[in-house]
Amino acid sequence: MSHLVALLSGGFPSGEASFILAVRRYSDRVSDRVLKNQVAGFIGQEMTHGIQHRNLNIELVRMGYWVTRLLDALGARFVKRMKDNLYRIPDTIAKLALANTAAVEHFTAVLGEQALTTPWLQEQLTDPEVRAMLNWHAIEEMEHKAVAFDVYRYVGGTERMRILSMACMLAFLWLPLLLLLASIATDPWAWRHPINTVRSIIFLPRVPVFKGIMPKVRAYFQLGFHPDDVDHSEILEKWRDDYFGPHGLLLDHIK
Repeated sequence: MSHLVALLSGGFPSGEASFILAVRRYSDRVSDRVLKNQVAGFIGQEMTHGIQHRNLNIELVRMGYWVTRLLDALGARFVKRMKDNLYRIPDTIAKLALANTAAVEHFTAVLGEQALTTPWLQEQLTDPEVRAMLNWHAIEEMEHKAVAFDVYRYVGGTERMRILSMACMLAFLWLPLLLLLASIATDPWAWRHPINTVRSIIFLPRVPVFKGIMPKVRAYFQLGFHPDDVDHSEILEKWRDDYFGPHGLLLDHIK
């Protein structure tokens, strides 16, 4: 699980930067005031996520998680190229990037829900600051889960491209899984404790946080699906109160 968190965190800053660019490419076409405000909020939240995960990534690299450094470096190159060519790429490619963003945002919202509703995972996050950061991130992923999706629809994105984007994302999940195994294979602790390591790898797909996750992801394939079809209001209300209510745990973090 530690290697998995290091892998995810390594990809977050560049991933979120690319999501911002994909949405920003079409922001000038959005005239609906509500959606325009949501786009501004989306960009603000994703920028903040990137900053916090970069801080976490510095510590992860110091701890020896080379996969975090690799994803940071590769991601930075990709984002620079995307930024330099954002308004030169064909409209079809730009819409595909937006469709991919909408698909990933659904996936991260599902992960956020799983994280916030799985007591087992909360028990594993023993460092209170790491736990708070990941939970706060999960809250905000659920809050803005529909923004990229709505922009995609607003600018004429098709159902076919939307569904194919999710199918392609799921088809290429083997790549991060290979990286995860490579990261574990180069961990000195893993070689010192081979039995525990093998047990951990075997147990990973069965951990409670992954229970029931695929039906929630597959809901995206339904024709006419919208992220707001999934009601997260009760979960969000509970966690917002825990962290930002009158006695919220993160009130002292707000500047």
